[in-house]
Amino acid sequence: MKMEKYLFAIFIFFFIPVPGVLAHSPSFSDVTGDFWAKEEIKLLAEEGIISGYEDGTFRPNHPVKRSQAASMIVEALDLETANKEADFSDIDESFHAYDVAATVQQEGIITGRNGRFMPNHTLTRGQMAAVLNRSFEFSKAHADFADVDEDYVFYQDISNIAEAGVTTGYSEDHTFRPNNDTTRAQFSVFLARAMDDSGEFLSTSNNSSAAQLAQESVGENTEDFITSEFVQFAYREAENISLPRSASDQWLLGKSIEQKNVQPGDVVFFQGTYLMSGIYIDNGEFVIVTSDGISKRNMETSDYWSNAYVGAKRYTEENLHPGSSENDLVEQARALIGSPYNEDGEDPESGFSTGSLVHYVYEEVTGSWLSKRPAGLYDAGEKISQEELRPGDLVFFEGSSGLISGMYTGDRQFVIASSSGVKERHLDYHTYYADRYAGAVRYTDEILEKSNPDTYADHENPIIREAIKYMGTPYLMTGSTRDAFDCSFLIQSAFRDAADVYLPRISYKQWEVGETILDAGTDINSIELDDHIRPGDVLYFSGTWQEGISHTAIYLGEDHVIHATGEEGETTISYMNEYWKEHFTGVKRFDDLSVSFENEAVFEAYQLLGTEYQLGGDSPEEGFDTGGLVQYVYKEGLNIDLPRYGRQQWEEGNEIPRDEIEAGDLMFFEGSSIIPAVYIGNNQIIVATQASGVAVVDLTTSSYWPPRYIGSRTYDRPSEERRSREAHLAEDREGETFKGTSSEFIQQLYEEGSQISLPSTMEELRQSGEDIHIEELERGDLMIFGEATDDNTPHLAAIYLGEGRFATVLDRKIVITDMNTDQYWIQRLLEGRQITK
Repeated sequence: MKMEKYLFAIFIFFFIPVPGVLAHSPSFSDVTGDFWAKEEIKLLAEEGIISGYEDGTFRPNHPVKRSQAASMIVEALDLETANKEADFSDIDESFHAYDVAATVQQEGIITGRNGRFMPNHTLTRGQMAAVLNRSFEFSKAHADFADVDEDYVFYQDISNIAEAGVTTGYSEDHTFRPNNDTTRAQFSVFLARAMDDSGEFLSTSNNSSAAQLAQESVGENTEDFITSEFVQFAYREAENISLPRSASDQWLLGKSIEQKNVQPGDVVFFQGTYLMSGIYIDNGEFVIVTSDGISKRNMETSDYWSNAYVGAKRYTEENLHPGSSENDLVEQARALIGSPYNEDGEDPESGFSTGSLVHYVYEEVTGSWLSKRPAGLYDAGEKISQEELRPGDLVFFEGSSGLISGMYTGDRQFVIASSSGVKERHLDYHTYYADRYAGAVRYTDEILEKSNPDTYADHENPIIREAIKYMGTPYLMTGSTRDAFDCSFLIQSAFRDAADVYLPRISYKQWEVGETILDAGTDINSIELDDHIRPGDVLYFSGTWQEGISHTAIYLGEDHVIHATGEEGETTISYMNEYWKEHFTGVKRFDDLSVSFENEAVFEAYQLLGTEYQLGGDSPEEGFDTGGLVQYVYKEGLNIDLPRYGRQQWEEGNEIPRDEIEAGDLMFFEGSSIIPAVYIGNNQIIVATQASGVAVVDLTTSSYWPPRYIGSRTYDRPSEERRSREAHLAEDREGETFKGTSSEFIQQLYEEGSQISLPSTMEELRQSGEDIHIEELERGDLMIFGEATDDNTPHLAAIYLGEGRFATVLDRKIVITDMNTDQYWIQRLLEGRQITK
């Protein structure tokens, strides 16, 4: 052919129309982004030279057929096809491209094989070189490809198109691969470069810097890369893109690419013992780290790699981060990626545990307070299979110390607080989690509503409305302020403030009053709670961290409670799971214990609750002693003038039987002097005490006052609060070395602080003083710990410092420890003892 014969027809037509193929398409859905042949295909399409398929695709990686190549050459060279006859045995005039076949045969471009045209056969790269060389008559040259010998049938054709710049072959090993099929994308590039020799040729191997670097790196693995480290290196050096180190993390990023659309530079993934990644080159070839070094492999010709193939990803600066999700829970969870791991953390700044991460996300998005413990999260949710997972569900895994939890984000991925911080992981490719998968749950709107404080903010029961106000208040063992408290204080405060019901401070004493709704020993698993109890009732539990009644909670309904719990570290809403059912003791109702204000003396005394005790005091401004309080409330409430002191009040009063006393009457008790108190009903009195000022005392649970009752009126003036010199001494010595045992340390403290001689052995020390309930511990009391959770043998002695803190000797050093932040000690606490002279 002559050059002038085709210069005016440089861009005419790639394929003649055939069934299922469109005549013209300016763009294709599968030729987008950074596809290596995009520009050539786009140019040919815009000029009407090539066309795609009816579904809008170009199918660039499909092989080009001989009939299609013939049509393209005829149209590109503007060859006359009329009145031409073909001499091929496998086609006749009914063949849709008969004129084209006849033309290329007569022009000597495609002469066929053994008298056959073979229109549907693919065109190899060697045949492609011959077609282009015969069409464009390139100058004769000599190329040096490693796999093309001079006696090869298409040697001269390949040499000529190489010299013309139509091809450079495969640069990594300087081969041409003449027997490989020519793809539609490659033919587009070859045609464009053959027709415009002034243009810059795009290598058929790849135009990806990462792929180029990968090919250049084939050989010895001098850096000891694993597969994903090599991919990370290539992308960093060649593309200036920072990928994660592990293949499983790389899989989470980028755009997923179907295998038929994989382009040079894409990252291909394979599943072996672990997920592996490599860099795609072309024609099924890719570069990957193997035991042989940095190797080139082919997933089209290798059964191993073909079977291990998982998928492919394409990375750009724009898709290195997870895309937005329509699920708000997922968006919130992903926003926390990068937050540190902290077993005790509960927010992005301090970090998260696996449970607190889930709690934080759900609270932020839904307002519901889920458990911070994975086991609690699992119990309260609706169990689902792995196949049913959808974004926002929770997934669970077996950790070294029990369940750990994460939030499912879709595509078998989930966000979890790992030891290296909050990360997104994959259920299959992160093998640590894949091997430990334990189950999944879904929190439906119905379940979430039960855990949402807003559900109860306007509850008809005032106790529940009051308790909800304390949501999130920190838990503090023996804490008795609004800033931090324990379970029984919450019950006491809620009932006092919402219903004028005065309950004992200690949980086991609360159990002794009120109406019993479910007796101790009730099989809670055999009944529906809502059929027997109602919101506002109080549940009691035993053996949670010590023998006997040890925990209490207010029932909200539908198996949910509100309580101050050390396990969650705060006042929160919890589901009555198996743990709580196992420790369930019974249910109390305190409705009938509310204070009646019909008697004005009761009303006046109630207004003075909390007023400080002051010896000689008889007014709210200066405080009260016992006689001053009674004198004041009778004058203000009943306009009755009583004498100033209890003995005088007893002498003027009218004695009545104990079973006839009514609210507003005075009760008298024997102390260092006769002590008067105002009876308020429900076997309770209001009295001025040195320890608590004006306070309510429950005679049902008190072991001290009832025996001292002398007639209608009194309350013991409690002994002066014991000053704990031992606790001060222990605090002053924190950090000092102590070579003796913990029991010897306690012995020394009491000898120095109070001149009390205690034994030095643990067994004898355990018998000293008076056994007291754990919730009754006061500063300076003795604590005894076991060595193991279920071991009743005393192992360690300590002195209580208040608010859950204690001092002891560990590793020959005096230390102060907080039980509120360390469950280890709570689980080993055997008993408390009060030491008196």
